[in-house]
Amino acid sequence: MNPSESILDLLKKDESGAFRLLFDRYYDNLLLYCYHILDDLETAEDIVQDCFVNLWNSKRLHSFSGDLDRFIFKMVKNQAFLFLREYKKRYNIQVSFSQESEISHYDTLDESSKEIELLYQTIDKLPEKCRKVFLMACLNDKTYQEVADELGTSINTVKTQMKTALKFLRENLQEELFFTLLLFFNRKRLISYHPFSSF
Repeated sequence: MNPSESILDLLKKDESGAFRLLFDRYYDNLLLYCYHILDDLETAEDIVQDCFVNLWNSKRLHSFSGDLDRFIFKMVKNQAFLFLREYKKRYNIQVSFSQESEISHYDTLDESSKEIELLYQTIDKLPEKCRKVFLMACLNDKTYQEVADELGTSINTVKTQMKTALKFLRENLQEELFFTLLLFFNRKRLISYHPFSSF
């Protein structure tokens, strides 16, 4: 049983802490994915948090039996696109969507390929403090507050560093590679691959 299946099993049994496991497993990658679509970190945070709130209130996953990874990423994607459509209507502007094929790439990426190495080579080009914040927040299961406390800085500084890191990665990785990696690899795989995972 893989981690996603284990979480679903715990949710169906209404085990204490199961939803927290779900949140910890998916939140950071969902945030990166949503940010990639919107290019707005605060809005991405709101959308991802709202999706988790809706899942909690509806208890929808208690009877879910499909592919959890596909389901939860598609849910966030749909909410992000809905936001963009409403934004377009409100301000009467054109919004282009370029992520329509991400699900097909989800199944085709080879975990042993060189894409992971390329991702980390790009991360390594970040300024030291920015890179450290990114790895702690996105790959080491740290909240922004925990990162701020450990580094002795403010949470706003952490958010600024995260926004800088995400913008840099988005600009320096091919678009397809950026969101395909975020979809395919969970945090634990990335951590086990890279020596910068511990501080």
